[in-house]
Amino acid sequence: SVAGHSGQLVFGTLQGKSCVCMKGRFHVYEGYPLWKVTFPIRVFKLLGVKLLMVTNAAGSLCNTYRPGDLMIIRDHINMPGLAALSPLRGPNDERFGPRFPSLWDTYDHQLRTTALEIASKIGQADLIHEGVYCMVGGPNFESVAEARFLQKLGADAVGEC
Repeated sequence: SVAGHSGQLVFGTLQGKSCVCMKGRFHVYEGYPLWKVTFPIRVFKLLGVKLLMVTNAAGSLCNTYRPGDLMIIRDHINMPGLAALSPLRGPNDERFGPRFPSLWDTYDHQLRTTALEIASKIGQADLIHEGVYCMVGGPNFESVAEARFLQKLGADAVGEC
C-alpha cells in the first residue's frame, strides 16, 4: 500500500451490520500483478460481503467540479481493461461470478439516488455529482492531450489502478 495507508483490514459493525474496511490497497503501478490488487475483493466475496463501497482520490476532468467535491460513479471506463489487462483474465472461478459478466448496471441506481437525496437533505447537494470514472494505469498524471481525450470519451474523473 502507498504511504499513509496502513494496509490493514478492519472488522466491525455499523448500525448492527457486520462490515470490513480496507485501510489502503495494493496498486498495479506499485508493481503488483492485477490478481493481487483484486484479491481482497475476492476474499470479501468469500466472507459473504454483498455491498461494496469504494472511495479514492481522483482527478477531475469536469470544469464544474471543485476541489473537495464528491462524485458518485454512475459508470466507468476501464482503459487497462480495453487493452486486455482485466482481473477476469485466466481461469474462471464460478464462486466469483460468470466468465462474461454484464457491466450494464454495475453501480446500483437506488444506492446512487439515496446518496444524492441524503446530500440534498443535509444541504450538500452542490458538492456531490454523478459521473463517469476512468481508470488508467498510473503512476503519472495525465498529459493535457490525454485529459482532453478522456473528456471526449465522456469521463468526468480519472484515477489510477
